[in-house]
Amino acid sequence: MGDALLAIALAAGMTILLTAVSGAIGIVLGAPVMLLSRSRFAPLRALYWGFVHIVRGVPTLVWLFIVFFGITQLGITLGAVTSALITLSVIAVASMAEIYRGGLNAIKPGQWEASAALGLGRFATARDVLYPQLFRAVSPTVATYLVGLIKESALASTIGVAEITFVAGLQVQYFGEGLTFFAFAGLMYLALSVPLGALSRGVHARLTRRYAVL
Repeated sequence: MGDALLAIALAAGMTILLTAVSGAIGIVLGAPVMLLSRSRFAPLRALYWGFVHIVRGVPTLVWLFIVFFGITQLGITLGAVTSALITLSVIAVASMAEIYRGGLNAIKPGQWEASAALGLGRFATARDVLYPQLFRAVSPTVATYLVGLIKESALASTIGVAEITFVAGLQVQYFGEGLTFFAFAGLMYLALSVPLGALSRGVHARLTRRYAVL
């Protein structure tokens, strides 16, 4: 029994990997993707909205099956972990782009004019005035999304990725102690989620002290 619980605990490494990689890709690439929604060119704005609605409108589980099972018809075969990382990362990019868009819309556009009056260019205004406020404004939402991503990574078990839920299921099949192992799996998810929430509150408080959303 002890070895079985240890196996579930060690599987948290895969859960952390899925969350960290896809979350980081979403955080980094979500910002440039979000800029498409503010483009002067209608095709780019249409591309943004099409991407966001298609990616977010289809359940994550369906996307996992498309990437892992479906594209084999195109002669492309991907491993379970690679498929999960691709799926969760693309969804994270779309979700983070929408989070950034909402945060940027919350900042009064008059700050562009005020910054120009002070002699700041668009790049300097974005870097020194808008983006710090944007990250402060969206930090709680980003943390909430990342906590959700930890839980959503459990869907990767359906394609055979050996994360917490998958390994817990294996132990249940072998020992038959469903309540014990899945309750322990739930505790593992809590152990990952609670520190992330505490960290996000600390980051948000620090940004609040340094920047104000006007």
